[in-house]
Amino acid sequence: MKIPADFVVRQFLRTYLDAFSIDEFRVMLNRIGVKNTKEECVEFLDSDESVFALANGMYITRASAFTGKYFSFKPSRKEIEQGMFIIGHRCMPFVDPDILSCAIQFRYKGKLLSTCVGEYDSSFALEHYTLYGEEFSTQYIAADPANAGLDLAALDFSLPPKVNLTGINMEPLFQDGFTLGDRLLCRVVNWDENIVEVSILRRNQSPFQMTLSDVGRENWYKLLETILEQSFDAIGPTRSIEEQLAIVFADRHAELCIRNCGSIEKLFSRTKKIDFELFGVETRLWHKGQDVPAVGRWNSRNLQEAADCIPSFGTEILAEPLPQFMLDSCIRDQIYKGEKDFEKIFHDLYPNFYRFPAAQQKLMLLNIKSRHDILSRRYNRFADFNLGPIRHKALELFVTVNDLVCAIDMAGTDLTRYPQQQLVILSQIFGHVMRLIDSMENEPAAILNEINEVDLSIEGMSLNFEGICGDLKRVLESEARNGFSVI
Repeated sequence: MKIPADFVVRQFLRTYLDAFSIDEFRVMLNRIGVKNTKEECVEFLDSDESVFALANGMYITRASAFTGKYFSFKPSRKEIEQGMFIIGHRCMPFVDPDILSCAIQFRYKGKLLSTCVGEYDSSFALEHYTLYGEEFSTQYIAADPANAGLDLAALDFSLPPKVNLTGINMEPLFQDGFTLGDRLLCRVVNWDENIVEVSILRRNQSPFQMTLSDVGRENWYKLLETILEQSFDAIGPTRSIEEQLAIVFADRHAELCIRNCGSIEKLFSRTKKIDFELFGVETRLWHKGQDVPAVGRWNSRNLQEAADCIPSFGTEILAEPLPQFMLDSCIRDQIYKGEKDFEKIFHDLYPNFYRFPAAQQKLMLLNIKSRHDILSRRYNRFADFNLGPIRHKALELFVTVNDLVCAIDMAGTDLTRYPQQQLVILSQIFGHVMRLIDSMENEPAAILNEINEVDLSIEGMSLNFEGICGDLKRVLESEARNGFSVI
């Protein structure tokens, strides 16, 4: 049986525990019959969130970065009273960020600990999901199988007063004398299968006496605070809180992933320098009380390589076609509406189409026609009955947002002149609606299962766009006027 190449690549990235070079990665691809160039491999690895680039041109996987590395946390009184500990964000960033925390398995003395379910106040539950970001924590809690049947949309995306959480049974730990104040020392032993090994760190019996461990842990908190602040200035706000932490802990693991470590969640209850600050419509770790900017020294030299903060500003991204799913979606939308206007598709996707050479315009129009012929032969209007309207709504928003993005891109002005939060929100809407359209093309069943939520999401993004576009357009018009001189 032939194993699909993408499965082999994914398993390599999930299980390889040594540093590797581009050449070694290419050799692996060649063995499974994947033709590639060095540039394609660099682009793939640099964009894959499960890989970290090293300073010497080498790469490591997340599995390599975090397997065997220590982290810890201290279960609360409420958890111990229920005989379980909540997982929540406590394993971040050491485990796979794409899984629900309730899927993580814990092993104690060579045996897997069983799971159990406990009921908690929503406020208490949210405290243990803070690192997912305020905008996502509610959704993560609702996605716990213990809350099956919970309809967030019906509750206006708020949690009920009480929620259920899947946790880990602590009975084997209690049998070995685990008590309130003791700490769980953890390390990932199998990143691919999400297995974490735990052991007990006893608390100091005298609350009035500092031990060497206590002093070491205090120094750990100060060090993490300093390193996080340095990361804000060096790499800026990354794509998520999780990625910010992952980069920090992967880079400074020798100092942070030690047996006498503190807990990440505890840092944010004691620091006066770092807080959860708004970044557009999302949340990031940042200097306490300061706005998170869209532009800083981390992306001022090459905005295209910014950590997903700005989708295109300041670069000529339109020299290359947009992803195939965008074109397919536009074509399916026209077929759904009974239209056939290839130039409209071209102009919608590329508002500054006149920057293309005439020959390239011709080729791209031919590509649209060719793709239309292929998709129209397979199109099933009955099957598209439910998805068609929501796709059209998403594309209308994308065209409007894309037009402003391209206008700012064409202006070529200093982005620091624009209101930073509005610029961030614009880039987030741009990215969110593209990902939504991607899902419609590649995972339509998932969209149909949550079609009401998707519809509300598009409406929310449209309202957010209306709220910020005026401020951005005023700066854009001002910059355009400043571009003319009176002779």
